[in-house]
Amino acid sequence: MAHTKRLILLDSHAIIHRAYHALPDFASSKGEPTGALYGLSTMLFNIIKTLKPDYIVACFDLPGPTYRHEAFKDYKAGRKKGDDALTAQLNRAKDLFEAFDIPMYSLPGFEADDMLGTIVHQMKDNREVDIVIASGDMDTMQLIEGKHVQVYTLKKGIKDTIMYDEKAIKARFGFAPEYLPDYKGLRGDPSDNLPGVKGIGEKTGGTLIAEYHTIENLYKALKKDKEKVKATTGITERIAELLLNNEDEALFSKTLATIRRDAPITFTLPERTFAESLDMKKVRTFFDELEFKSLADRLLAAMGEEVTTEQKVMVKKDIGYDPVLAEEAMVMRFLIDSNISSPETDEILRFTKTETLKDAHDALSKEIEKRELVKVWEWIEKPLIPVLADMKKLGIKLDIAYNTELSEQYHKELKTIDAKIFE
Repeated sequence: MAHTKRLILLDSHAIIHRAYHALPDFASSKGEPTGALYGLSTMLFNIIKTLKPDYIVACFDLPGPTYRHEAFKDYKAGRKKGDDALTAQLNRAKDLFEAFDIPMYSLPGFEADDMLGTIVHQMKDNREVDIVIASGDMDTMQLIEGKHVQVYTLKKGIKDTIMYDEKAIKARFGFAPEYLPDYKGLRGDPSDNLPGVKGIGEKTGGTLIAEYHTIENLYKALKKDKEKVKATTGITERIAELLLNNEDEALFSKTLATIRRDAPITFTLPERTFAESLDMKKVRTFFDELEFKSLADRLLAAMGEEVTTEQKVMVKKDIGYDPVLAEEAMVMRFLIDSNISSPETDEILRFTKTETLKDAHDALSKEIEKRELVKVWEWIEKPLIPVLADMKKLGIKLDIAYNTELSEQYHKELKTIDAKIFE
């Protein structure tokens, strides 16, 4: 039986936006903003390491209004205008994809989501290729189909990820992925400024769509026998009247929330796999330009056995790695800024503007002294490093029975609070 290939579709705009807001405002020595590009690179490495893609393709939004803005002038009106640093990195991301030899798809008047939807539609009969959409938001989940089309999305920051297939969507929402636009049509979507039906929240919207699946079915049932719908779903007379008085808004919001699958593009799979087409020299040059000192090494680690010896030679750069120095530098960097909880080596090198770990360690020591944190470092943080290492190695004892009891107690309290919130 032939190996099923895996195509990764990158919702580039959503990932870059998430990275931009999740990471500090990094900049190169020339003043070029690089934080979101660093986050995008990290997400890309996670995808390569975890999902083992055969092909990677990126989809982009373009500046200017889309057909949704033409239909609804307030579409996405609540969103803050992206600042210059974000805009610059959205544009620069195309250079990143070019360095990785990743094909890009975009079209004036359409969003990246519509590119994704159209590619999924054009690939629907090709069962030799499974598709994973990598995104930073939930909009693309309506494209999920069984395990053939899944969504790999960010839960928090840029490292906490989750994979959704059709089963996971049903478990979370209570209905199939294809009905997510109907759900949005009822409850609206504040992030896109979709009105929906005012007064319909997540719980009520979820209950109605789980029962009737589509907005059209719901309104057909309401008009035929309103009392039966109330009895079946538990909605009040007020909610029933809200629905009946806002049918146009619900249907319009559903239309805006629905991802197009008919954008005028023709998708073709790349002729060579991602690993075959990757030019490490181009990648190294691009990362050096952005002063991402050790990201190329992390790419090698992410790709594992797929990297040839020749590619390794192209990218290897000696930073004088030493595990003790690396561990101490990581803790010192955290002490200087506790928002950076687990800084990678390249982040430490960029922060200290150094080329080697030894120089970075020296620079961090001077910064610790400058900030009058020497006692905290010498008396608390540094002595704790071997202690924590032993804890990791040996593990700790856990009272399972007590923790289970605590978990049940807290879940009961959460349900009570949940109910009060909905009330």
